[in-house]
Amino acid sequence: MSATEPPSGVIPPMPAPPTRPRSLAASLGIPTIKLGMLAGLLLALLLPQYFIADLIAEREGRQEEVRREIGASWGQPQTVLGPLLVLPYRVPSSRAPSGWDRAAIAIPPAELSTQAAVMPERRRRGLFETVVYTARIDLAARFAIEAVLPDGAEALWGDAYLLTGSSDQRPVAAAPNLRWGGRVLTPAEGGQERCGGLETLRWPLRLEGPPEPGQAIAVSGEMELRGTSSLGFLPFAARARFTAAGAWDSPSYIGGNLPSRTTLDDAGFRAEWSGGVARRAFPTAAAGGCGPSIAEVPSMGVALLEAVPTYRMVNRAAKYALMFLVLAFLTYLLFELVAGLRIHIVQYGLLGFSVVLFPLLLLAIAEPAGFAAAYAISTAMVMAQASLYTASVTHDRRLALIFAGVLATLFGFLYVVLSLESLALLTGAVALFAALSVVMLVTRRIRWGA
Repeated sequence: MSATEPPSGVIPPMPAPPTRPRSLAASLGIPTIKLGMLAGLLLALLLPQYFIADLIAEREGRQEEVRREIGASWGQPQTVLGPLLVLPYRVPSSRAPSGWDRAAIAIPPAELSTQAAVMPERRRRGLFETVVYTARIDLAARFAIEAVLPDGAEALWGDAYLLTGSSDQRPVAAAPNLRWGGRVLTPAEGGQERCGGLETLRWPLRLEGPPEPGQAIAVSGEMELRGTSSLGFLPFAARARFTAAGAWDSPSYIGGNLPSRTTLDDAGFRAEWSGGVARRAFPTAAAGGCGPSIAEVPSMGVALLEAVPTYRMVNRAAKYALMFLVLAFLTYLLFELVAGLRIHIVQYGLLGFSVVLFPLLLLAIAEPAGFAAAYAISTAMVMAQASLYTASVTHDRRLALIFAGVLATLFGFLYVVLSLESLALLTGAVALFAALSVVMLVTRRIRWGA
């Protein structure tokens, strides 16, 4: 009998079954089915975010409707056209031997200076508001007339007129006025005429003949306009300068040419543009002075933006709901792991509902109170509710304070990210790295495979 054989009559022991590796859930003392339920709960809690996003879009659309309604009754976004000299002329008709065909050219000023003093204010309708303004505009131009007419054309100086315009010329407190070489002009009868998106005014000059050769004629005037959101200027001149100033702390400069100089302080903004798009006369309509060149030139100007765009900020905050839920659930899982607690899936769900209510509270409170106040109030409400509930679930004030600290860090981080648009990605990436580092630090002594 060999040494390896058991003695006769002795039953050999059964071989031990192979050991199966323990799952992570079992190592944590958390059933695998619970982890699956938590993953499903996370997905289910994301569904309300889609409804909240639709609600934000609906409220933002309603604000745009109110802005248009107020603009229709107060004044549209304004674009200003400085004075152009329109010179009608006639040429022998090619259709009738003894007839004449009429046409006109528009002569831009050699120099044009426009100064706009903008006085913005807020107008509210219900919970929604928009920015309107009254602008006093001073015009100063210098014409060095060098009309280039077609061969055989006869200039009709007696029918010449100046053309000015703006997007919306509804009556205001002060009527517009214009002076040609010191002579006060009177607008033509018949009111405004449309030219593209502008309402234009004609100022007949009633000249007896052409100006003296080389004579420079000064034109000056004032107008007062009411508008909404933005004010622009069409730089029809060989050299144009446009200055806008107003008591507003969040201007945005728009159009085809950015300002050459800007300042922003406690008194408001001031911006200066320089340029010019018309050095020579161009053809235009003889009757109203309108031509394709006027309608196609891009303006330059300023838009009065909301300092904190409420709905855009709420929408951005709502997109961080998944991160908040994951970190809140992860904190509860660490409580189970480190403190040996058992937290029911229903308690996870109630905590998740508390967190996802934050963007809805933020939206509801921001409309009447503003974004900053709404953020502080919504944060305090969610932190108080979730922290008190955590104290009741864990029966440990220390853990409740830790959870409150986690929420305070998350809400503080989110506010910083929302405030730093250009550095939001960098800040978010560094914060996520820091959060992962904290989790690794807390769990460094856990024997995951034990």
